[in-house]
Amino acid sequence: MRYFQRKMIGFTAVMAFALVYALLRQFPFGIDAAICASFTVLVFGNAIRRRGFALFSGEDAKPLAEILLAHAACLVALVIIVRMGMYITPFLPDWLSTPIGADNQGRIGPDGFQILQSLAIFGLGYLELHLLTAKKTAAEGQVQAKVSPWGKPDLEADRMSGLRLR
Repeated sequence: MRYFQRKMIGFTAVMAFALVYALLRQFPFGIDAAICASFTVLVFGNAIRRRGFALFSGEDAKPLAEILLAHAACLVALVIIVRMGMYITPFLPDWLSTPIGADNQGRIGPDGFQILQSLAIFGLGYLELHLLTAKKTAAEGQVQAKVSPWGKPDLEADRMSGLRLR
């Protein structure tokens, strides 16, 4: 996975954000779509970097519907977190909406709610990356060898195999 380096994934995410926002800036959902595009590039780029293309095919691959459903749920949560910051900020207490500090040029720093939003978005990305790169468990990967119920000879053979004379 030579091309899936962190620098290239980050650059591709920034370019995806810029491209989608440039195309959709006249719509009110343009920023949301751009954030979702960059989040998708970051998550899937890092997942492919970790597991390779075996993420989508192979014996340890999860079903594509499961991957897409988990990603769609994470994108909905991402948009809710971002929009919550736009609409809830006027109603927050002062200790959450007051900027934490300023630098020598007079630029103010982030407030407490913006820091909490950032932590929630990073946690969401980590959670989805963990869901995508986790290997299948034994229960998911194996099907019961015997589907039919035990017959009397099989049951007696199994009981007798547990008895050992010493």
